[in-house]
Amino acid sequence: MSSPKQKHRRKSLHELFTDLDIPHTESPPTSPTKRKMMRQDLRSTISKGWPVRTSLDNSQVMSMTIRADDIYLQYAKDQDPQKLFDKAATWLSVIQNKVTDEDDTECVLKETHDSIIRAIFGSNMIERAGLGWDITLHLCQKILSGEDVSDFTERSPQYESELLEMYRKQGNLKDMPAQYILRGRREIIQHARAFQYIIHKFVVEKQDLTEEIIKETHRILTKGVPIIEEGFDDVAPEKYGGIYRDVPVGAGSTMFTVPHFIPGKMKQLCENLKAELQHAKSCNSIDPFSVAAKYSLEFVQIHPFRDGNGRTCRMILNAILCRYAGIIVPIGEQREERREYINIKKQASETMEGHGPYAVFVLSRAVTRLRELKKKLTGKGKPA
Repeated sequence: MSSPKQKHRRKSLHELFTDLDIPHTESPPTSPTKRKMMRQDLRSTISKGWPVRTSLDNSQVMSMTIRADDIYLQYAKDQDPQKLFDKAATWLSVIQNKVTDEDDTECVLKETHDSIIRAIFGSNMIERAGLGWDITLHLCQKILSGEDVSDFTERSPQYESELLEMYRKQGNLKDMPAQYILRGRREIIQHARAFQYIIHKFVVEKQDLTEEIIKETHRILTKGVPIIEEGFDDVAPEKYGGIYRDVPVGAGSTMFTVPHFIPGKMKQLCENLKAELQHAKSCNSIDPFSVAAKYSLEFVQIHPFRDGNGRTCRMILNAILCRYAGIIVPIGEQREERREYINIKKQASETMEGHGPYAVFVLSRAVTRLRELKKKLTGKGKPA
């Protein structure tokens, strides 16, 4: 939980977990089956045209044209937003025309899942959540493929074998309290499940991004993960997951939306996004990088939840990019990138000058992902 004046820096978990007992929660028995169906549904969606095709009427289905907004603000000397956008448009056009058979579909599905895993790892790194790369990769691959990933506690029969397996994948965990490891594992699992959920709803089912979907994404993300901050009472996940906060929070000199106005602000955000996407559909053109940057930034400036806003913000960003540009953009894998990302978001919150610099940041990373996907689809990025 955050104080009225300042959002607390997250403590290292091994400093906090001495007597904490994270409650054991069982996932519904049908969850692996549902996740397998989600994987199949995403594959089916990709096979019908990628990025997702837009239905103009009952008979015509086509791809949107991407056109640049005029909001891009260059924040680094070596960046030219127009050149970046031109590259993105060129490579996206190649991708749209290339996904024509089962091999192409599998290539896009694998690249999407690989990028989701990287996005989860980077997002967790920004928030000092989760565990290392090898464990993140192992758990996320199982979840996204529909395999069962069971929860366990220190009293579970498989506790020792699971712990030894994690030690093998990340040696420095041997020096960490067991509760640190269990929480980090849980944060990865729930992040993957939340990511899969929002992609399924917004990209596969093509639903509007509603408050209900955002709340459920956040509830899944935080399931089984209490808020623990020194000097404050613990907050159970049932008390804040998918629930708009009722306490004021801030970061540095920035105060986020006061609780009373959060429902109205979130309603407005979802309505504005829906209207903008409907307008884009009617014009058959969109700037997916600008739209994704704009609404994910607005979300984090509202900061509607007590914790997990950053990770939810980046899932919203990637849900929009996935549907309209066919890519997932990992952010935060490297320390320098995390620093750059945090500085841009901080500046945007302090100056309130819009999402221009953030849109360039997103665009530059999107270009890299589009280039890699294009290479793989055209055979240039495939292993020999």
